[in-house]
Parts: sequence; C-alpha cells; structure tokens
Amino acid sequence: MGSQSKRKQETALVEIIIISAVIIAGFALQFVIGPLDFGILVFPVNLILGFILLLPILFKLSQPIRKFGSGKVSVILLTIVTIMAIYMGLVSGNDVKHSWPFAFVYLMCMVNLAIAIGKRVRKFRLKKDYGFMLNHIGLLLLLFAAGPGSADMQRWFMTVAEGATEWRGERSGATDPVELPIAITLLDFKMDEYPPKIAIVDKVTGESQPVKRPVFVEAVGGETGIISGWRVSVDSFDYRPMMAPVAMISAERVSDGKILTGRVSCGNHFQQFRILDIDERLCFAMTYPEPERFSSQVEVFTKDGKEKSGVVEVNAPIKTGSWNIYQYSYDTSKGRDSQISIFELVYDPWLIPAYAGIAMVMLGSLTLLFRGGKRE
Repeated sequence: MGSQSKRKQETALVEIIIISAVIIAGFALQFVIGPLDFGILVFPVNLILGFILLLPILFKLSQPIRKFGSGKVSVILLTIVTIMAIYMGLVSGNDVKHSWPFAFVYLMCMVNLAIAIGKRVRKFRLKKDYGFMLNHIGLLLLLFAAGPGSADMQRWFMTVAEGATEWRGERSGATDPVELPIAITLLDFKMDEYPPKIAIVDKVTGESQPVKRPVFVEAVGGETGIISGWRVSVDSFDYRPMMAPVAMISAERVSDGKILTGRVSCGNHFQQFRILDIDERLCFAMTYPEPERFSSQVEVFTKDGKEKSGVVEVNAPIKTGSWNIYQYSYDTSKGRDSQISIFELVYDPWLIPAYAGIAMVMLGSLTLLFRGGKRE
C-alpha cells in the first residue's frame, strides 16, 4: 500500500514537472519572439492540429502518456487557467490570450481531454459512458473551435450606397478593398432620433449652462422649462427630410420679465446653425439630435447563389452561411439623411462546431444530473 502511494506521488511529481517545463518553454518563446500570432494557425494548420489531437482517441498510447489524461492533470491545468483568467480580469491592458504560455496551457488542456476520451473509447459501454463522452467530446470540440479554429475568423467592413450593390470589403486599418464572396445591396437606410434639445450656451467656451449641471428643454412643440433663470417655451418645431431641425422659441427672464423670441437650429451638412443671442456671451442654441436606432434594409448575395433579404441592426445581424452581417455605422455628417451604410462582416466557419460543442456539454450535464455521476 505504501509503495503504491509512493508511485502515485512520483507520477504526480512527474506530471507537474512536465507541465512546468512546457510553461517555461512558453515564457522562453514569449521572450524571444514576442506574442503569439494566431495567423500561424489558419487553415489548414488548425485542421492538421485537429487530426493530431485525434491520434490519442484513435490509437492506444503507452502507459506513461496515457497518465497525462488523468483527472489530476485536469485539475492542475484548470487551476493554471483559472489563475490566468483572474489575472486577465484584474490587470488591465494585458494580452494573456496571445501569449505563448497561455497557448501551451490551452493546448495541454485539449491533449488531456483527447487522451481521457481515448482511454474511455477502448472500454466504451453505451449505458455507462454516453454522458462522459458527450461532456468530454463536446468540451474538446468547443475548446478547439474557440482556440485554433478562431484563427480562421475574419472581420471586414463594407460601405454601400443606397440602391447600389457592393462586393468589396476592407479590413480594419487597410485602405485597399478586396473582393469578397458575398455582396450587399442597400435598399434603404433608416434612423430614428431623439428630439434635439434647447440649451443656453457660452459662445466662447461652448459649454451648456449651468456649467456643472446643464439644463435642457426638448425641442418638441409645447415643451417648457427653466434654464438659468429663463422660462423657455417651444412654440413650434419643424424637422423635414434633408433639412435641419428648426424650433421657434420664446424665452422670458424670470428676474425682470425680459422676453426674447426667435428661431434656433443646429444646422446640418449644408445648412448653417441658428442661435438666439441673450447677450455678448450667452445664447440659446439647439443640440444635434442623437440617434436612437438605425437600420438598413438589405439584400445579400453569395457567389454560390444564395440570396437573403432583411433588416440589419447594430445587435441584430443577418446570417448567411458562416457570415454574420452587422450594422456598423453610416455617414455621421448627414445623420438620418445618410445615403450610405457601413456594415461589419464577420466570417467564422467554426461557429457552428462551437455551438455543437456547447449543446453536447449541456446534454451531457443533463445526463449527469438525472443519472448521477460516477467517480473515475
């Protein structure tokens, strides 16, 4: 009994030494060549790595290697990952995810799972092991899709004019457009805006009054309010397509009854703003209307003949194949009159495998919940 316990301690020590050596090698690479470039893992490199991870599942390994698939190794690796995750959350500006030590620990987690699956495959019994297989295969699939698979993810930006069809996209920071296997036709761009506001502004500093706690009155017909001792009424408000918003206001100074009336406007890309002077320093002015919601009615085409139409919003993309199309921006100088729409296109061929992995883990967890787990 004592010799068996000693062997277990020696095995655990060897496992810790191996894990430590791999992490030290990661730090050495980090020091010599800098952060990990995920570009080295793009297809077909990540697929080759996936086939290598299948070897412990398909072929029986030697006893020393099989021990690396033990639960003790899993606990050690998960502890290290947890420490790294805490560091990422507490220390701002770090790039742990792109470091070689993190990549090596991540790889060891996948190897540990693959070996554990391989050991169970060779003595697989459906009624006993299907929960284990769902959990471990699903987690391995999820880790692979989120890790090496993420190298295949691409982000593009596409600017499309109303009534036009565009096939070309640009990467962030790039200037040369590239033809993509997907095209977008912009049928219509729409924007809902919050009403602009009436404010008293310092003409020199541009600060709204009072400085520390500025007060505004919404530019909506019939609205009233008090700003810095002035009782302000919005008599009328007009906001036509392709025109700047204009409000007719009346203002009475509470202290002496002085009355001012006139039009104020924030202007737009071709119309000048209007102000109503109070004195040499202060004036009534209108703020720019802020966007509440903007969306694009589009048709999407792919080179393999697929077509899809719908409305794209900031957090409501259109999905076609492995592409997600998000509303990104518009011509901010024209606001709701923008005649272009800017889209973010995200290509992620490993998204479906990631979802499949999550589904398998959830299903496996349910089986453990209803049937109970068994200590290995």
